[in-house]
Amino acid sequence: MKKSFPLYYKKFTCIADKCSDTCCAGWEIVVDGESIDKYNNMKSPYGSKIRNLITVDCDGDSVFKSCNGRCPFLLENGLCEMYKEIGHENLCRTCRNFPRFVNSFGARIETGISISCPEAARLVFESSDPVTFVTEDTEGEIIPSDFDAELYFMLLTVRKKAIDILQQRNFSIERRLCAFLEFSEVIQQCIKYNDFEKAKSVDADAFLSIKHGYSALKSKRSLNKFFSDFGLLEFINSDFSSKLKAAETVDISTFYVPDWEYEHLIIYFVFRYFITAAFDGDLLTKVKFAAVSYIVIKRLHAALNCTTKQQRTEAAQKYSKEIEHSANNMDFLFTSMKKSRYYSAQNLINILSEKEIKHEIS
Repeated sequence: MKKSFPLYYKKFTCIADKCSDTCCAGWEIVVDGESIDKYNNMKSPYGSKIRNLITVDCDGDSVFKSCNGRCPFLLENGLCEMYKEIGHENLCRTCRNFPRFVNSFGARIETGISISCPEAARLVFESSDPVTFVTEDTEGEIIPSDFDAELYFMLLTVRKKAIDILQQRNFSIERRLCAFLEFSEVIQQCIKYNDFEKAKSVDADAFLSIKHGYSALKSKRSLNKFFSDFGLLEFINSDFSSKLKAAETVDISTFYVPDWEYEHLIIYFVFRYFITAAFDGDLLTKVKFAAVSYIVIKRLHAALNCTTKQQRTEAAQKYSKEIEHSANNMDFLFTSMKKSRYYSAQNLINILSEKEIKHEIS
């Protein structure tokens, strides 16, 4: 098998009770069927305790019963009782793997770490060096998955071009993201007509030279729609809604963040979601999600006056935890991005073009 991952992936180690935001509180922990079978076959008193603390939620998933918003196995010292009693290998799949995510494509897998975990987020933003990726041979069971192999291999080629665009540091991050959106629009058309050879031959760098106009009215309308939609989502922490409201109206014109931080952020989303278009053919919605996430997170940074990298990392981590780990939130946003004209690539480009237009005028 081939396994691909960002270079920082292997640096990750859970910091357990030293973590500032435990993954054992605030959300449901789904228990997979294989683990359920294992726990049902445990004859010990502890096996009985585990079984008594598993229930079925409204979606039909087996989950650990919540105790005041915390996993019932989370000890007061921030450590995991199950880990202590039965070992890491007997934890359910969610607890064994988090914050790692895996996308499987037959004999190839891609894995990374979610920035919803504070330590994973710290690693993603640790270095200003461009993110690099590693592919290595690995042992493992091939997991059957329903994807279009020809589309998958085309996406591998064009994703490399997309990442090259996003790492062109002689251009602003806004210009790079605009080019990425326009490039992805062209690739989406190629997917529509099954013209994968044409997709692989598209000159990605050419989109970096395109300059765009800017309409303040269109930008305001689109931002209103974005934050209106985000206001309809379900949040773990109630104060996240008020932070989003502040982000909607904040002035970001003088707020400075090194472009490389947002470059890493966008590439994180690209690595995680871009290639999953091999399952449904919908590339552009995944690209829009990366762009909208950048827009919202940057505005959160400004609204919360995140003047240090640590503060910005924490804000991005909270966004990821609230958005990426709720299937309902992701489904709602992806549906809106697919259907609403306010999320069109051109409207996103208009928002992103504001900084460059103002810079040229000044």
